[in-house]
Amino acid sequence: MRPYREEVVVSAYADRLEALAADAADRCTGCAKCFEACPTARESGMDMGQGKARVAELIALTRQASATAEGLQQWLNACDGSAQCNAACPEDINVRQWVTIAKMKSVEAKRPLGDSAKVAATRFRNMAQAVRLMASMQLPSETLRKILQPAERRTADVLFYTGCNVLRTPHIVLNVMDILDAMDLDFDVVGGTAHCCGVYQFQEADLPTYEKTGHRTFKRFGQSGASKVLTWCPTCTKNFDELERDVAAPSFGLDHISEFLAAHIDELKKDFVDQPKRRVVIHEHQGIGATVESIRTLMRAVPNLELVELPQDSGFSYACGGQAAKFKGREQAIHRALAEGAIAAGADTIVTMYHSCHRALAGAEAVYPSLKVVNFTDIIAEALGRGGHPDFYRLYKTGGPMDEAVAAARTFLTSNGVKVDEASMQSLTAEIFNETGLAGGREAFAKAFTDLARSH
Repeated sequence: MRPYREEVVVSAYADRLEALAADAADRCTGCAKCFEACPTARESGMDMGQGKARVAELIALTRQASATAEGLQQWLNACDGSAQCNAACPEDINVRQWVTIAKMKSVEAKRPLGDSAKVAATRFRNMAQAVRLMASMQLPSETLRKILQPAERRTADVLFYTGCNVLRTPHIVLNVMDILDAMDLDFDVVGGTAHCCGVYQFQEADLPTYEKTGHRTFKRFGQSGASKVLTWCPTCTKNFDELERDVAAPSFGLDHISEFLAAHIDELKKDFVDQPKRRVVIHEHQGIGATVESIRTLMRAVPNLELVELPQDSGFSYACGGQAAKFKGREQAIHRALAEGAIAAGADTIVTMYHSCHRALAGAEAVYPSLKVVNFTDIIAEALGRGGHPDFYRLYKTGGPMDEAVAAARTFLTSNGVKVDEASMQSLTAEIFNETGLAGGREAFAKAFTDLARSH
């Protein structure tokens, strides 16, 4: 399966990945229920009657080191990690994990490692630059330094792991810190690109670099001595569950923050204070553990909050953006149907689960003025009498006056020692407003932050 095996020393980690895939192939009966349940195969226009052929090709790729068949390649390319395949499998195989490994092996078989490393490095660098700039515009230097400190040097019993991209919407991180502080936990927060989950390296089949990034990050958690790691990012959660915990059991517990908070809801409720009346709809995504039900549990516990159940297309992807961004039309339809369904049901608030979803929906108020968009952590922090951190990203996306956002950015950029120029602001404008989602015009942001760059 590895045409460059003579050039690369295959690690024990890589061999364990292959063992996971081989076990899935051995257990598979070829029934093709996974393919039949795949929403992106259908969205891509694949022949849904050819499922058994596609699964047979997946088994052949896994067992026989054969070239990736055209039909299988189309299926692998379409995958957005929805995990509907897992739910459909009668043998309880983690098909998403199997397909993730197969996608990596397919790329590995077609492209020299050096080329894969260059592609992965470019993707990582572009992401890291955007995250660094947006975090530096919205966070004070002492908070940013705290998040970026090496995980293995921490001594807290609980680590809250942010991942990288939530630092584009850092008020969410501040909310979680407020909530954990209210619980009197011995916790620390760690994240940023120095603690990346390695998703780009794995996707681009640069396994040696993945082992130095995502695999190393996971090991660093254990080196800290923490008994529990709480994740935020759905992609990090998925990768660490399926590419690390399933490969070798860690010394610490691993939970998504929503699951952890829901498990402690009775403790949290004791400190909830009276809240304004609101009717909310959760923008739901299946595919990451028990996050949907956990966030429902949290919302139902908040005083004066009425949770409106709304039929929605929650199984198409495990989060907005990412691999699902290949299907912009479908994502746009999901966002508009959610907003219009919320209004028809008399809801006044959309609650987002993840940071990418929050970025996609943050500008909904510009299109649907009766709706407000908040993250579930906003609501829990406020119910605890905390929170209230400015959601600057929502200011950006609604396209209104930028005075507050610019003033904050000017202060934070100076404290973080970050210089900006017009080119970086033009690039950032495109980064923010070219994402699939609901938003106002980009002109207000572009002008205000270009002016900031000229005067900075």
